[in-house]
Amino acid sequence: MSDVVLLTPREIATGALSLNNQNVTVTDEEYVRLDPALRIFYEKVRENLGLACITGYLRNAGHSVTSLNLHGRTPSDEAIIELIRRERPRFVGISIMYDLHIIDAIRLIRCARTADPDVFIAIGGAFCTYNAKLIAEQVPEADCVTFGEGELTVVGIMDRLTAGTDWRETPGLFYRDGDRVRSSGMPVLPDLGNLVWPARDVLEYHRAAGIATPVASTFTSRGCHAKCTFCYAPRQPGVVDGFWRMRPPGDVVDEIEYLQREFGTRFIWFNDDNFGGAFGDGFAHAVEFAETVLSRGLKFQFHCEFRVDSGLIDHEALDLLHRAGLSSALLGIESGSPGMLRRFKKGTTVAYNLDAARMFKRKGLGLDPGWIMIEPKTTIDELWENLEFIVAARIHEADNPFFLINRAIALRGTEMYDKIEDPLPLADIEGLEGDAYEILRTARRDYRVPDPRVEALWGAWSEVGEEISDRKENVLPFIAQKIALGARRLRGTEHNPRAFLSRLRAWRNGLPELFLAFMNHGLVLAETDPPDLVTRLTADLRELVADYDAEHLGESFEAFGERVERICGAEALVAAGAGR
Repeated sequence: MSDVVLLTPREIATGALSLNNQNVTVTDEEYVRLDPALRIFYEKVRENLGLACITGYLRNAGHSVTSLNLHGRTPSDEAIIELIRRERPRFVGISIMYDLHIIDAIRLIRCARTADPDVFIAIGGAFCTYNAKLIAEQVPEADCVTFGEGELTVVGIMDRLTAGTDWRETPGLFYRDGDRVRSSGMPVLPDLGNLVWPARDVLEYHRAAGIATPVASTFTSRGCHAKCTFCYAPRQPGVVDGFWRMRPPGDVVDEIEYLQREFGTRFIWFNDDNFGGAFGDGFAHAVEFAETVLSRGLKFQFHCEFRVDSGLIDHEALDLLHRAGLSSALLGIESGSPGMLRRFKKGTTVAYNLDAARMFKRKGLGLDPGWIMIEPKTTIDELWENLEFIVAARIHEADNPFFLINRAIALRGTEMYDKIEDPLPLADIEGLEGDAYEILRTARRDYRVPDPRVEALWGAWSEVGEEISDRKENVLPFIAQKIALGARRLRGTEHNPRAFLSRLRAWRNGLPELFLAFMNHGLVLAETDPPDLVTRLTADLRELVADYDAEHLGESFEAFGERVERICGAEALVAAGAGR
């Protein structure tokens, strides 16, 4: 039994764009059954740091907690109902990180009500921060919706429920009062100088299941000082002492030492909105962190996210961070177009972005560019500028360059959302109906770019590009598995699995060049603006991909996969073994 059950929504395939929506293709149970040599094809789902932080604070306050990150898992509604009946919690909390998670979050709320009509239910998370009142209005099954950083809010609710006092006095809530929705005021934020460390339930679960735990998540700061129009971090509620807050570097390094000792952690994902922080303070904070790591002789690698004007785009600073373990970073480049950067209010220039990208490349650091190809006012000329920047900065030289073909999503809480005066009706999304529809209809704004050629490019690029990405991310690993499993058994036969693997590797490694041809062909055709632009462009891009497949695989991608299945699939391997 637990005082509290905390859940994240299950990952569901909607076929619609979502901001940072994770797609996990293998569950924990499937992962454990894989041949160890094949596990490299999968990145296990990362910890949900928000859930982990709230769990840590609740346990520190004396409450027992069952915390389940359901990303990548698909337990049935019946299993969720049974879990809550078995645990008999006083409080059920559901954390909604991304916009489309609201669909399954509502299902989870109804599961909890079915399990126990009297259980207290709260919803929170990043998506709720700017939609709390809306969700409280549309989802009466929930007792309240929290907003902002939730650790002290959730502990406050639970302490009051336990003491029998009025939970509505907890700051940071929206709740129903009869026919009205009321707020209890701005949330109180945790003191990062006196932090309770995140709970590590996911790592403990994986370790018990026989899954290695070399990767963990934590943070060195919270918030961001910038004013980017597509981001809602600058409008974070409850902030009274600056939008960027630092955690003592020594405490961060203490936690990393603990993770190495307990779980064998060798890689850290820093979930900061802006690792480099604000101006001189951010630079000094990052340098102190790196020097503390080096002084203790710790050996690990890490990934973080920062702006190109943070002060860390500096030879000495990057060299120091590299020695401390920096292996890759998401840089907030966003665009190679001066006009788009101005509309984003980035406060940076194309030249600064280019210098940052080149510096990363020269130092051998992995570059994960924050990038927006299309936003509400993008023009053809700006797309040409983006392509020119991509080539000059070499940011397409990535494992999957087609992620650069994307479109800004205008979410409530951002300045971009506020400026879309005539939003389009919400597109059809699988599973979206009822309360979830009403919430998303208000929480995100779709738009049409004024230049119809840009919309045509987006339609063709996204459709065909998504097919290529799906091959790269979801199909190629399974083909590679079959080849790897067949290599030993088919040795000495007329078939050469190594030749298959070589062709597949060539197909994967050539994607950056395919991407450039893809972009360039689209822009050249759009300049001529034929009357059937979308149809013709889609057909041309498919022909381009077909030629690419033939060049690298000797046939279409689908035919190659079918041939590998015939020769290296399970039935073929059984037959080959029987013939020996």
